[in-house]
Parts: sequence; C-alpha cells; structure tokens
Amino acid sequence: MELEILRHIQSIANPFFDFLFQLITICGEQIVLISIISIIYWALDKKFGEYIAYSVLTSVLLNNAIKDIFKMKRPIGEEGIRTLREQTATGYSFPSGHTQSASSFYGSMAIYLKNRVMYIIATVMIILIGFSRLYLGVHYPKDVIVGGILGVLTSLICYKLYNRVENKMLLYVVTFAIFIPALTFAHSADFIKGMGTYLGFIIGIYIEKRYVNFSTEGNTGNKIIRVLLGIVILLVLQLGLKVILPSGTIFSFIRYALISLIGIGVYPMIFKNLNFKK
Repeated sequence: MELEILRHIQSIANPFFDFLFQLITICGEQIVLISIISIIYWALDKKFGEYIAYSVLTSVLLNNAIKDIFKMKRPIGEEGIRTLREQTATGYSFPSGHTQSASSFYGSMAIYLKNRVMYIIATVMIILIGFSRLYLGVHYPKDVIVGGILGVLTSLICYKLYNRVENKMLLYVVTFAIFIPALTFAHSADFIKGMGTYLGFIIGIYIEKRYVNFSTEGNTGNKIIRVLLGIVILLVLQLGLKVILPSGTIFSFIRYALISLIGIGVYPMIFKNLNFKK
C-alpha cells in the first residue's frame, strides 16, 4: 500500500517539481540547519541558539537510535519508484531523519518565539519537507509521519526541560548519558556522528559559559562578518578534518566533536577577542 502511495505521488513528477522538491528537502539538511543555528547563536540570541541546538541534537540521536533498532530498508530500487538526491538517503528508512530534524528545528523556533506566523511557517516547512522525501522516493509514508511526530515531541520536551532545569550543563550531560547505552546496538555512522556532535556541544557550551561569555550585541556589519567568517571556518574544518583524519567510525566521532566544540566554544572566543561585537 505504501509503495502505491509513493507511485501515486510520483505520478505528478516533472522537471519543475524535481527541482522544487530537491530545493525543499535541502531546507531539512545539515548545511541549512547548522547555518541558521549559527546565525542565531553567534549574532542574534545566544540562549535561543543554544536551545535549538540542544533540541535538534537530541532529536538526531533519538532518530538514529530508533533507526538502528528497526533497521528498515528504504523504497530505493523498488519497482516503479524513482529516486532523486539519493546521496542524502544515508542509513535506514524509519523514521525519516530529514523530517524529524526539520520538525525539531522549525518546531523549536515556533515554540520558543511563540509567534503565530512562525507556527504557520513551521507547520508548512515540516509538511513540505516530509512530502519532499516521499516525492524523491527515499522514504515511506510511515517514516515521514513518525519522524514528524517525534521531532515535534522532542522540541516540546526539550523546551520544557530547558526552561525548568536551572543547571543547563547537568541537563545536557544527563541527556547525552541517556543515549550512551544505545551504543550497544546503534553502530551506524550517523548515530556515532550525532554522539560526537553532542559531546562537542557539551564541551563547547562549558567553555563558552566558563571562559568566554560573549555578547550578541553589536552593529549589523560586524555581525555579518562574524557569521560569514564562522561559517567559512566550519566548512574548512568539515572538509579539512575529513582529509587529515583516517576513515573510520571513531575518527568520524572525533571530527564532528571538534567541529561542534570549535563552533560553539572556541570560535566565540576568537571573535570576542577580535572585537566583532561593537
């Protein structure tokens, strides 16, 4: 039945929709989400950026842990199913990582801002990104539905915890520790990368709070320089560390931990010392 639904969705395929839904699915991918979180954290509202990062990273670990439990195959290669942007279809199918990440990200923005327009934007983005995964032939309907539900629930739970737990470092460490037992069965590259990113997030937040304590105040020009330079640094790290470090799961863990740590804790120390705040 689900394959029939996918075939029906793909019956509307044409070059314009191919381009449109590939563009939409990018809005749920790492490069876009990290860029927006970086802009918020470095230049707009540090607390807001920290909460979104906490919510999305928790959602990523949950998603990949569940994937490694069920180990469900994707519809790629099934009769009558065409697949686009297959390179983004890493790991198992259930639940949809793109949809869950988008739901936790855009959901977190809406929950934090409590803005009616943002709620509408978040709902539209979640639906469109979920639908794009079906149109592109990389997920089944159940993957998208469950991913969307889990993403929204994660953003809600993380928001409650973030506001109620005064000791944020303790909250982050406990959340991370909850996923450590999953390493007994979750061996996928995506889960290991998620754990590395989360550990880097914890250490980076500790460094920032203990030694940096930067401000997001300043003129627009300096904020733009701060953001552009930071994104370039993260991209160089992403590519450079991949070349320098050997291949293998443990080195992927280290690479993502370093990128996260530097972006959250070390780079703010740099731009604070460079006076990108006035």
